[in-house]
Amino acid sequence: MAFLDNSGDIILDAVLTETGRRRMAQGNFRIVKFGLGDDEIDYSLYDKNHASGSAYYDLEILQTPVFEAFTQVNAGINYGLLATTNVDLLYLPVLKVNEKTAYGDNITKTSGLYYVADGSGDSGTNRITNKLGDASVKYLEGTATGNSYILLECGLDSGFGTVPIGSTENRESYIVANNLNDNSFTVFVDNRFFSSVQGVTSKSYVNNSGGSTGTDLNYSINLAAGTPTSISLGINNYTGYKINGISNLIAYNTTNTDQDTSAIAGPRSAMTALALVVKAGISAEYALYGSTSNTTRLAGLTVDYVDTMVYVQGNTSGATLTIPCTIIRLS
Repeated sequence: MAFLDNSGDIILDAVLTETGRRRMAQGNFRIVKFGLGDDEIDYSLYDKNHASGSAYYDLEILQTPVFEAFTQVNAGINYGLLATTNVDLLYLPVLKVNEKTAYGDNITKTSGLYYVADGSGDSGTNRITNKLGDASVKYLEGTATGNSYILLECGLDSGFGTVPIGSTENRESYIVANNLNDNSFTVFVDNRFFSSVQGVTSKSYVNNSGGSTGTDLNYSINLAAGTPTSISLGINNYTGYKINGISNLIAYNTTNTDQDTSAIAGPRSAMTALALVVKAGISAEYALYGSTSNTTRLAGLTVDYVDTMVYVQGNTSGATLTIPCTIIRLS
């Protein structure tokens, strides 16, 4: 890995990927589209209080060293820029996990990880789901018939300063009118460990407009299998699945209860739920990629486990999220 000096003139460093070189050798190389990314950029360096004036607000960003171009397909752009014709956008949606306790079946992290149970080999009362419950770990059941899920929200958040309040009117003007609402998401999982994913059904819903005060949470989260997609993440062994998104109608009101049930600070766009189905018959994978007969991961249990990452992307907003997971079973 190397960086290019970006302190002076703008640099364009372009190389062909492995696929590009192969097609050039075959005589059928043709550029039909390109992508831009900002993997290197830290936007918190934007300084509106710079002593030298507005011309220097973004100087540190403009002079940030940029990566030298890669040729490997899995080392390209991780954070692609969103293509939009609207030049007046002030905010872009982010994707976050909602761990609020108001939603009965959504799971929370344990030691920074989301646990997925692998019940292979379970019998009688000696079940990993029982043991995880004894260890006070919230977990995904790892099957296509499980009820638990990771709840995901998309909207305008306060990571880089203040955002408009999350009212219904602001949702319409900042999200819907700018075509930033995600009706679906793509989930990428490692196909060595997972056979499929599940998302919400179109009949699922969430809002806080019920009750006599208009602030009560109403929700119904039902799961259905995601649809395999040919979209590539560019990482070996990863498969994509398309899952539904539903309108996130948690809204600010005069009693300001919206953030009691939402992880998003401003106007909200979409919500979905994610469940992971562990691939049947994985066994050697624990020794190859994880740990076996481990007694330190969870106190009082001897387990096999493997850590993996799940990637989620909004299909309209382009918002992305990386979810660290641990697949675990009794040894």
